[in-house]
Amino acid sequence: MRPVFVIDVGKCVGCRACVAACVIEHGQVFTAARPKSVGRPQTVKLRTWVDWRESDMPARKFISSLCYHCENTPCQRVCPTGATYKTEEGVVLVDKELCIGCGYCIVACPYGSRYRPEPHEWREAEEAPLVKEAAAGEAYGGVMFKPPVPNKWAFRVDAVDKCTFCYHRYAGDGKLWTPACVEVCPTKSRMFGDLDDPSDPVAELVRSGKAKLARPDLGTGGRVYYVGL
Repeated sequence: MRPVFVIDVGKCVGCRACVAACVIEHGQVFTAARPKSVGRPQTVKLRTWVDWRESDMPARKFISSLCYHCENTPCQRVCPTGATYKTEEGVVLVDKELCIGCGYCIVACPYGSRYRPEPHEWREAEEAPLVKEAAAGEAYGGVMFKPPVPNKWAFRVDAVDKCTFCYHRYAGDGKLWTPACVEVCPTKSRMFGDLDDPSDPVAELVRSGKAKLARPDLGTGGRVYYVGL
């Protein structure tokens, strides 16, 4: 199995449901005092691109950026402890127990997809259990979805974080899983497929050339492709 992520830029409306899903899935919540995705700022980023070239009226596109899970991984090469590693499926992850927070991988990543989580008051406060409940869809009046499998909650602030393709949802049975952001996307602009499956329509977008890498000139390869970029 080779999971691949495809984003159709033309279908994205900038609703940021993917941002909310990512924050909740990984153990954080939105409140009135914390309305933004504080703590996971580089995991799912939405950039607004305004194009004036073709007419007097701007053409606005929302471009989602996340970890590209490179084939040629500069972050892995510079990691001094081996904390950054690649799974058998090609998903690039960080072992939070081995990461010393040196930041070498943050500098090495050409996409700016890695970061240090910002400290939060609830990481050491009694609110932490409630955060876990909220992420499971059991508090704060319910949330957008309920994660199908328990997450591995990490409260270390010094360890580097990044998009994981929600690998914790993978059951290890060879069957493709669905990342949280893909699950909640209302326009289906975010798609997840298997490059090894000849009948997978998402993988076919890559094989046909309709979906392309954002920066092939960087030579990193990757598992995130775009349609209409």
